[in-house]
Amino acid sequence: MTPELAVRSRNATEEAILDAARQTLAEVPWERLTMDAIAKRAFVSRTAVYFYFDSKDAVVERLVQRAFHDIYEAATPYFDGIGDPRRELRTGLSRVVAVVNSNQDVFLLAARHSNRGERMPKGWRPFIMRLVEGATARIARDQRRGIAPADIPPRVSSQALLGMIEGHIVRDVIIGGSDANDSIKLLAELWYRAVYAGGP
Repeated sequence: MTPELAVRSRNATEEAILDAARQTLAEVPWERLTMDAIAKRAFVSRTAVYFYFDSKDAVVERLVQRAFHDIYEAATPYFDGIGDPRRELRTGLSRVVAVVNSNQDVFLLAARHSNRGERMPKGWRPFIMRLVEGATARIARDQRRGIAPADIPPRVSSQALLGMIEGHIVRDVIIGGSDANDSIKLLAELWYRAVYAGGP
C-alpha cells in the first residue's frame, strides 16, 4: 500500500474515530486512552471502533502516518519547486511546522516512544522514506541546474538535513516550546547553506 492510500479514511465513521482519538490524546495521557473513550467521543459503538482498528496502537499509528503524509504535502513548495530554493525552503518549513503544531499531541507521543529507545514502527518507514526521496529529488535537480554544488550526494544531504530538522523540531519546538518562527528561519538558512552555498 502506498503512503498516500494508507492515510485516507474509508468513510466518515473512520474519520470520526481518528478525529476523536486526536482530540482525546490532547486531553488524556496515552496510558488512559481507551477504545471506549474514542468510541464515546466519536459517537460510535465500541464495535465500530474495533471494526476499523484492532487496538489503540493501531489508531495512533494511523494518526502518525497521516501526520507524516501531511508533512510531505506541506513540504511540497520545496520538494516540487523550481524557483528560489531559499524562499521555497522557508515556505515549506513554515507549513511543516504548522502541521507539527496541529498534531503536537501525536508527535509528543511518538517522541516519548523514541526516547524510551523503542524502534520506529515499520509502518512509519514508507512515510519517512517519502520525505527523504522528496528532498533527494529536489537537491539532485538543483545540482543538475548548477545552483547547488554536486560534491555531496543528494541522498546523503537529504538524510542528514532531515535528521537535523526532525531533531530540532522534536527537542526544541514540540518538547521545549521554542518559537517556531525563529526555528523556521534558522533551519531554512542552515539547509540552504549546506546544500547551495559553496563546495570545495
